[in-house]
Amino acid sequence: MYIMLKDLETPFKINKFIYALDLFILVGFAGLGVVLQGMVFSKLQIVFFVFNFLVGCFLTAPSFANPQKRNFQSLFLLLRKTQNKTVYHSVPVEYSRSDAMDFRERS
Repeated sequence: MYIMLKDLETPFKINKFIYALDLFILVGFAGLGVVLQGMVFSKLQIVFFVFNFLVGCFLTAPSFANPQKRNFQSLFLLLRKTQNKTVYHSVPVEYSRSDAMDFRERS
């Protein structure tokens, strides 16, 4: 009897609620806030840090449309899909009566 693994890509958990990737994203947003702090009006810096934290929390939350993915992964897939401009559409073709008769004879 062999033991089969069910999940090969288990994300690394730091504690019960926080995954390592989520923590890195939140730390990244905090670092981005510190780097861009000089560009924000001094009285709005606290609002800016709260906004960065909320955006980081939103991006690391599970996606509503695809529960297996996070919001940042869903946004990445959306941007990648809109970047690809090769979309195929059906083109309406008008047939004459003789073409329809030829088609019926072939089948």
